[in-house]
Amino acid sequence: MNLAVIVGVVLALFVTVAAILYLSRRRATPHALGRSLRLVALGVALGIAVALLPDTVSDSGAATGYLLGVPIVAAVLPLVADLAGRAVAATTALGALVMLAWGLLLGLGDGIYFVIPALVLGAAAVASIAPRRGMSARNHSDRPVDA
Repeated sequence: MNLAVIVGVVLALFVTVAAILYLSRRRATPHALGRSLRLVALGVALGIAVALLPDTVSDSGAATGYLLGVPIVAAVLPLVADLAGRAVAATTALGALVMLAWGLLLGLGDGIYFVIPALVLGAAAVASIAPRRGMSARNHSDRPVDA
């Protein structure tokens, strides 16, 4: 086990613990689970990227920037959308699909590890879907006859 793997694991654990603590404090808020899962996905993606950095640099050289950068950007964009409050579910689902496709595309190498945060982002996308409102609770027979 080299230093990059240790730093990556510690970073992933740090962000995961922070997300769990955030979830335990904000249990009553409806979007806390989705935000916590997005934080966990970012932490795991960062941990994997840091752990894979030395081998990827020695193997791919200058291509390391986009090989490891695409999953990181795919994990950061849903958090940015969450902070902005715009299109959170769509951005999270898109980030999960991009990271899953990237992990499967690079699956012959070490890129298969990025499937794990992609699945966590997929769970965050499901958790951030707002429930649809049904019929109103008011009975329609309460309307006046001439209305």
